[in-house]
Amino acid sequence: MTDKEVVPGSPAAAAAAASGEGEGEFKAMHTIVTALKPLTEEERRRVLEYVLGRFGALPIESAIPSRGPAAVGTSSGGGTPPPVAISGAIHDIRSLKEAKSPKSAIEMATLVAFYVSEAAPASERKNVITKADIERYFKNAGFKLPADASFTLVNAKNAGYLDNAGSGQYKLNPVGYNLVAHRMGARENKEPRRHRTKKVKRVVNKKANGRRKQ
Repeated sequence: MTDKEVVPGSPAAAAAAASGEGEGEFKAMHTIVTALKPLTEEERRRVLEYVLGRFGALPIESAIPSRGPAAVGTSSGGGTPPPVAISGAIHDIRSLKEAKSPKSAIEMATLVAFYVSEAAPASERKNVITKADIERYFKNAGFKLPADASFTLVNAKNAGYLDNAGSGQYKLNPVGYNLVAHRMGARENKEPRRHRTKKVKRVVNKKANGRRKQ
């Protein structure tokens, strides 16, 4: 590679490729750019984050502006990239747990896998979770610890929310992602079923007894 940055598709890139310099690298760049073109900005960001995580690279600072009036930026000297935004109130595992209200240890384990892969700070971000992560994040979230965290991970896998990644590691799959992102929490917004109060029932019974006496 030369000292100057070579942009894929530029004359310099074509010249470098023709000379055999970094040919495989430029082919990879071209393939990635072609694949990303039809996607939305949000989809591109997720793809790039997955690829970086897949090869053990550090997450890049997002160049995609936020949907709010002003993007949350970093200092000119660089810094930790922001986590994936779930909502303005989500800033750690406890707030995510409170927003999503998991009903069981299996759902909480799935939420932990979602948090570390999608919403955690860069220093905590990873694609797999282990027994130690269950114990750590259950405690941090204020969720009751299971008797054996290993069994909790196995149960979450058997429920279809996690995939076995080997060596006691598990990763979130699309079913688990959809559970946390689209189902958990949303069910809390449903209007609760209204029940008659005891007072109303007593009034109804009194009227019924009055009719019988007549």
